[in-house]
Amino acid sequence: MGGSGWYLTQQYAALVRFGLWDELIALAPPAPGFTGLSAGYLYGRGVALAARGRLEEARAALAELRSLGAGPPGEQYPLHEVLAVAEPIVVARIAASEGQDAAAVTSLEAAVAAEDRLPYHEPAVWFFPARHLLGAQLLIAGRPAEAERVYRADLKRNPRNGWSLYGLAAALRAQGKTGEAMRVTREFGAAWQHADVRLVASAFWFAGPDTFSCECQRTASGDRQTGRELLGTQHEARVD
Repeated sequence: MGGSGWYLTQQYAALVRFGLWDELIALAPPAPGFTGLSAGYLYGRGVALAARGRLEEARAALAELRSLGAGPPGEQYPLHEVLAVAEPIVVARIAASEGQDAAAVTSLEAAVAAEDRLPYHEPAVWFFPARHLLGAQLLIAGRPAEAERVYRADLKRNPRNGWSLYGLAAALRAQGKTGEAMRVTREFGAAWQHADVRLVASAFWFAGPDTFSCECQRTASGDRQTGRELLGTQHEARVD
C-alpha cells in the first residue's frame, strides 16, 4: 500500500475535509505510476467537482477512479478496500448535488460499511470518518433520529470528536431534545475550544451544489439559513 503512494494522499483529503473545492480542482494530477496517489487525487477531485455542481466532470473523475480498481483484488490489495470507501462517497456527492437525498444516503451507508471493514492500522488507512458525511446527509434528508444514531456510533469509535459532537447536537435539536442538545453543545465547546475553524456542520457537505466562494460566506450563511439551503438544521448547534 505504501508503494502505491496512498499515504501521500492526505494532501487531497485535507482539502475535502475543509471544503476547499477550488484549490482541489486547480491541482494537477500526480505523476503516473503511483496508483494509490492517483486514486486519492481522483477521489478528491470527484468530490470537489460534484460539490461545485460540475457533475459531468465529476462523473468523468469517478469513471477514472473506478478504472484504477478494475484489476483483480489480489493484485492491488488493499487499494480495493479503500476504493470501496472512496467511490460511493463520490457517487453520494453527485447525488446530493442533484438533490437525490435518498440515493446519497444509500451510497454513504455503503461507504461507512466499507470503512468499517478496513483493517486496523496506524495511521488509519482512511482519512476521516464517513459517518460525518452520512450524518450530515441524513439531516439534509430530514432524518434526524437516524443521524443521531450515526453520530453516537462514531463517538464510540472516536470519543469527543468535535465534528460528531456538533452533528449530534444538531440531530438532537431537530428532534426537540433540547436539554440533551445543550449538554452535547457544551461538550462540543470543550472539545473545539482551541480550533481555528468554526463549524457549521459535521462535514462540508451540502444540499445541492456549494456556491460559496469563501469560508466567511459559509459561516455567515450557517448562522441564518434553515431547511435545505445549508446542511439542514445543523447550524443550530453552534457554540455562541
